[in-house]
Amino acid sequence: MHDMILLSKISRALSECCSLNRILKISKVVIAVNSCSHVNTSNLYDYLRNYNEDITDELTEVKIKIENLPDQMAIIKNIEGYQYEDEK
Repeated sequence: MHDMILLSKISRALSECCSLNRILKISKVVIAVNSCSHVNTSNLYDYLRNYNEDITDELTEVKIKIENLPDQMAIIKNIEGYQYEDEK
């Protein structure tokens, strides 16, 4: 259950970051989690594809880094993607 909450928080934070930075699609994202977390590359990728289909696609690369963090905390370390073109 706790991992679903953390997956949801990561999902919302990525949506907000992409919106603020005008990122249309994520090509790669790196997330840091606690060593005890059950969040992994596979379940985070699946969650993002289901709940963030507007900013991810089948080519989105998801990486997990293990760091000394408090339980139920994640840090978005890096987002790479395609930005909106400026309208003229």
